[in-house]
Amino acid sequence: MVEKKETMKQKEAATLWEQSVDSIPIKKFSRSTAITEKLLVFGETGSGKTKFYIDILADRRDAGVKPKDMFAAIILPDRPTGITKLYNLIPAEYADEDRIHIFPVNDYEDTITATASANNLLLEHYKKTGKHGYAIFELMENYWSFTQDYFCRKAYGKTLGEYFAQMQASLGSEKANAAAYEAFAGPFGGPWPIIKFFHNFNWIDKIKRFPYNTIFTSEIKEEPNKDSIFFELGYRPAGEKHNQHRMDTIIYTSHVSNKFFIRPYKLTGYTKLYNKIEVTDKNDYTEHNKALKVLQDRGYRVSPIEEIEQSLGIKPKKETKQEVKSTEEKKEDTDEWSL
Repeated sequence: MVEKKETMKQKEAATLWEQSVDSIPIKKFSRSTAITEKLLVFGETGSGKTKFYIDILADRRDAGVKPKDMFAAIILPDRPTGITKLYNLIPAEYADEDRIHIFPVNDYEDTITATASANNLLLEHYKKTGKHGYAIFELMENYWSFTQDYFCRKAYGKTLGEYFAQMQASLGSEKANAAAYEAFAGPFGGPWPIIKFFHNFNWIDKIKRFPYNTIFTSEIKEEPNKDSIFFELGYRPAGEKHNQHRMDTIIYTSHVSNKFFIRPYKLTGYTKLYNKIEVTDKNDYTEHNKALKVLQDRGYRVSPIEEIEQSLGIKPKKETKQEVKSTEEKKEDTDEWSL
């Protein structure tokens, strides 16, 4: 009898099914990971996006966190002068102790290698200190453009700009004003599924699973979708349109008549949002946390463990009569309130 040889796929499948991994008790997971932030700050140029995350350092310093227990890796698709301006905003004790590292990036390849390197540094920091650091990604719209450019270079041997220029010319004079993005139209959605794969699966979805704090910034883009949470504002965060679903917190920053404001558009774990807050000459992050504390004190906070249990379909404990009364009182509140 001739013995059949297993194919490579059969061997891989058998090997994977035979392997086992250690589970994590839900309380331990919640303490070590669920408390970290996935936060997006968006707004126009000069509205205070960078100041918001720099204020986190000052907030932690004022709370007694030592410089050695803080670490931030900033991935920055900006000009050198932008990095110099950033350095001048960082509290001296963090800059002097080399607790802030910068990764300048100019394309998709830079972004992937910088993200992987930042991940290694942050994991090393956690092993040494037991404290979660911060991965900060400036200007999300750049990474979306980098991904499209990467696809064009790989698929067509041209940069994104060269490819669009060629396609725009081929549209003819009768379509001279048509968007060059029409060149990406085609059967099966054109190349967009591939571009999204590079951006989403190969990059940002990996970041989404990072166990430490992650802060993103972006400029604004017009939002015509009436079903969007940003429709009333008229703008959404620039970049890949589904980025908002990967964030726990989304903050809009604005600058009007020499006054600065922050306003939340998403607060995962809270059943209400706080109203716009003026933060002129204040620590943005501290004011944000004060507002969250008010929400929590008013009973609008869902604990991380409750949130995880809900996602797993675990039924919550039965409410006491007092809790039911409290819930009914909350229903009478208006949807918006002031601090």
